[in-house]
Amino acid sequence: MTRGSAHVVKISGDAGLRTAQDIAATLREALAKHDKVTIATEAISGADITTIQLLLAARKQAQASGKSLSLAAPPTGALRDLLIQTGCLGADGQPLTQDGDFWTPAKGKAA
Repeated sequence: MTRGSAHVVKISGDAGLRTAQDIAATLREALAKHDKVTIATEAISGADITTIQLLLAARKQAQASGKSLSLAAPPTGALRDLLIQTGCLGADGQPLTQDGDFWTPAKGKAA
């Protein structure tokens, strides 16, 4: 296991149902090998409710294992739009759910 700086997992393209298994496997592998994992989501061009469920499930897996999983920056583009549409974020980018601290990481600015 790697300690110290976070391992970055970049998710790009369509991050919806069709790619969910691949993304989940990538996140499981990263969490198995690293104590801190950061997910870069800025290159996501497509997202659906599966994307939100997948990211939250990975976060819960990390927490249960005593590890850290976070977003590299507040969501932008398709993921941000989806989070607003589903009521996870307000139009101003502020969190509306109990998982808000995950969607709005301290570093970076909301887009």
